[in-house]
Amino acid sequence: MARILVVDDESDMRMALGNVLNRQGHQVFEAGDGPTALNFIGTEGADLVLLDMRLPGMDGVQILRTLRKTDEKTPVIMVTGYGSLESAVEVMQMGASHYLAKPFSNQELIDTVERVLRGEKVADPVGVLGKRLDQQIRAPMANAPVVQRDNLPAAIRRTDPVTGGPAWAIFGAIAAVVLGGALFTANRAPKTIINYSVMQKNPTALVWKGEQLWSADWLSQTVNEFRLVGDRLERVRSVQIPNTQITGLALSEDRLWICDPWKKVIQERRLDENFSLVATYKTPGPKPAGLYFDGRYLWSSDAQKRRFYRHGVNAELTVLESYPSPGRSPSSIYKDKDFFWSADSESRLIYKHRLDRQLQPIAALGTPGLDAGSASLSAFTIHGPNAWIARDGVEYFTKIPFAAFEDRTTREKK
Repeated sequence: MARILVVDDESDMRMALGNVLNRQGHQVFEAGDGPTALNFIGTEGADLVLLDMRLPGMDGVQILRTLRKTDEKTPVIMVTGYGSLESAVEVMQMGASHYLAKPFSNQELIDTVERVLRGEKVADPVGVLGKRLDQQIRAPMANAPVVQRDNLPAAIRRTDPVTGGPAWAIFGAIAAVVLGGALFTANRAPKTIINYSVMQKNPTALVWKGEQLWSADWLSQTVNEFRLVGDRLERVRSVQIPNTQITGLALSEDRLWICDPWKKVIQERRLDENFSLVATYKTPGPKPAGLYFDGRYLWSSDAQKRRFYRHGVNAELTVLESYPSPGRSPSSIYKDKDFFWSADSESRLIYKHRLDRQLQPIAALGTPGLDAGSASLSAFTIHGPNAWIARDGVEYFTKIPFAAFEDRTTREKK
């Protein structure tokens, strides 16, 4: 039995991790912020620390840096949403024992904790980073600083005037600060980026059905339905699907499909009050991440294999075609009559694909707003002339006009 300190500002996350570890016989303690965690380690001690990267005030990197000044031995596993390669390399080279990227399964958590407790300081990488992290940990540190949202100028992190919720920024302000100059004059500026506050911090899917916006939350294991009322999103209902890690949603007239990387399945459910289960299908890859139904075919993505799949909607959900992903960690997908679209959680780019035999990417779209901070792009869809996105750990969905995006295809090829 080990003494394990779980450091996270979300009580639900602390409880979820604690429940899993308690069942393994460990003694679990909790801290909701950095000073509390450091005080506990200094006075009470711990055999292992599970430390969230994103915390208010003193973030996980600062906590780890402070701890390592006086304590080089206590093993620390960093936990974050989807993760980025750069932050993972930074904390590993600062002395973290391992790095877990949400969403991860209970078994991945248990295996990682046991490895670290046995003294395997750098075990095989777990989660979305895969072998690339293992290679980069041994490479020299990149010189570019990690941009944290709380360290950005006030013009970028100010409250959104429309919703009253936190905002990245109006696109022109971000462009001026991040790129070093005003890229758009007043009469060339794109339409406003709008943030819609929602009580949901771990979104993994967004999909429109008519004028209703549906979302999934992997931590609360819920499917949520919203309607747009003026300048706000109003929750219509929230249905929990217990023991299911939902990372992708797709909708038809009478069906709901969800994918679950814990069980490596796609579930077909009725659009009734409780989303009753119709059938379960094994996924073609080990880490299903996104779904989309185009009216004829069901499409899926796999974050580990970095593939897209086109399924026939039949008794076996047969894979008809498989395509490579240009992104390192493909999550959400979308298809219209002209193009296929995919979002990459790690790079925070949205790829536009030609509808050919290879789904050839023809544009890599980004905005300075998506570059700011460390929150991953965890959900994406399209509605009219706008992209709708969500980021892990952020309690709002964002509507971004496509006029606000820039094509970074050339930069990606370098």
